[in-house]
Amino acid sequence: MFLGKYGAIAGGLAIVACWPFATGQIAQSMYEREVDQRSTPEFTLEQQTYDRGYLSSQAVTQVVFKGETKAILAQSGLPVSYEIASEISHGVFGVSSNNTLVMTPELQAITQKAWPGNPTPIRLKLDTLMTGASDYHLTVAPFSLSEASSNLTASELSLQGEIDRKGHVNAAFSLPALAFNDDSGQQLKVDSVSGSGSGYLQDGLWIGEQSLSLEQAYFSDVSGQSLKLDDVKLEIGNKLVASESTSTRELNNTNQLTVGTIALPNNTQWRNLVVALDASHLDYSAMSQIALLSSQWQEGSAPVSMEAFDQALVQLLQAGLSIDLSPASLTVPEGDISVDMHVDVKDSEPTGVFNLQQLVNQVSGDLDVSVPNGVLTQSPWQAKIQDLTKAGFVTQTDENTVLTAKIEGNQIITSDGTAIPLVQFVMFMLM
Repeated sequence: MFLGKYGAIAGGLAIVACWPFATGQIAQSMYEREVDQRSTPEFTLEQQTYDRGYLSSQAVTQVVFKGETKAILAQSGLPVSYEIASEISHGVFGVSSNNTLVMTPELQAITQKAWPGNPTPIRLKLDTLMTGASDYHLTVAPFSLSEASSNLTASELSLQGEIDRKGHVNAAFSLPALAFNDDSGQQLKVDSVSGSGSGYLQDGLWIGEQSLSLEQAYFSDVSGQSLKLDDVKLEIGNKLVASESTSTRELNNTNQLTVGTIALPNNTQWRNLVVALDASHLDYSAMSQIALLSSQWQEGSAPVSMEAFDQALVQLLQAGLSIDLSPASLTVPEGDISVDMHVDVKDSEPTGVFNLQQLVNQVSGDLDVSVPNGVLTQSPWQAKIQDLTKAGFVTQTDENTVLTAKIEGNQIITSDGTAIPLVQFVMFMLM
């Protein structure tokens, strides 16, 4: 709760910074039009005041959060609406503005714990052209916050980028250091966090690319057990494409996590973790419906039935999709582990009736796993390997054990064509 409460504030302010329409344009009428038109699943804007001068203007805009952000703020006992005060300078080709959060007594009671004596720890600088495009730079001052037996410190957060009139965003942020500790001995230290994003929000879905990286992360628990990660990178992408077989639209999702080194509590070191998970041919209509229902459920603005979720999920599966886990690899002291998996869910007629058996019948795919023999030294695995080898799923070399199989409906098939029930195979592997 400690991290969640103050993390919710930073998260909400970052969203505001990415949508810098609260400052207006050269004319008040343009400003009012921008405020009226800007509404997302996460927040709405409402003009409070606009005092226009010849060379400069002052505006106050209210930001009311919705959806997941509203739920996080409310659960943390924080306000769900805020006001932004803007000092706007008129130029020949556009406007510049300096924007600060209006510090109500309620907010001051919170911020003075982290930023004692700093009345404006959060600032937003904006340059807006007559075309409606804006460059922005948000800064959050360094802070040290103590509560009960815990302490959270952070260096200055910087978020900057640009956004056009259509809501297409380019953004980059950096946070040099973040640390948390408590009297029980729990610690979290993160160094050199940075990230970027490019894209736009449509029907509650982010279309574009995002990335996050950190130089080092260190965790320790009350028992003194620790975990250290070095050179962590996460890349996520969503691309909207036209279906090759129908007139509908599809969403292709890509995700890749890489970690340079992982230092475990027992002094073991893993290296070169790579996990790439892609989902393609996702029905866009179903995905946007799921996003809408999720937002309504989180916000509590309208009753959401599980039946509606089920219908959207069935629509997604009946439209067909593909999932790829490739590569998934890791270097351990015994050698290299790798997993490659491809699964297709074939499209089906929307009959209105869809069950697990129908889903299984539509599944096909391939599975390849390679594990160093030294990892499989435990006796339960040795017995499993012998059984899998006899069944034709596994081959062994002097260094590695390799499992190869194909999935066709409710069966899993070896390289020589031997088939066994898929459920039986899964249960055998999990036992």
